[in-house]
Amino acid sequence: MVTNLEAILAVVVYLLGGTFIIFVYEAYQRTHQKNLLYLAIGLFIMIFGSNFDTLAGIILADYISVEASKVVALGIEIPGILIMLYSAIK
Repeated sequence: MVTNLEAILAVVVYLLGGTFIIFVYEAYQRTHQKNLLYLAIGLFIMIFGSNFDTLAGIILADYISVEASKVVALGIEIPGILIMLYSAIK
């Protein structure tokens, strides 16, 4: 069960993360550096994954268990981190 505080904090993380992603994407549009685009994509995936368990607890509570939603959240976060790593290495 997701508490009201968890839901509010998840919304705050999505808003702050979305703002950061917009800034990175605007920097990509000005400079056309592909690594900034990869960074924005990786951040999007990681921020979505970081709160997937909370989001699933609100929307999919009848269909997915807490443990399964945490595993899916981690499975979403890993590619996001790898994409950000790729953007830093490239």
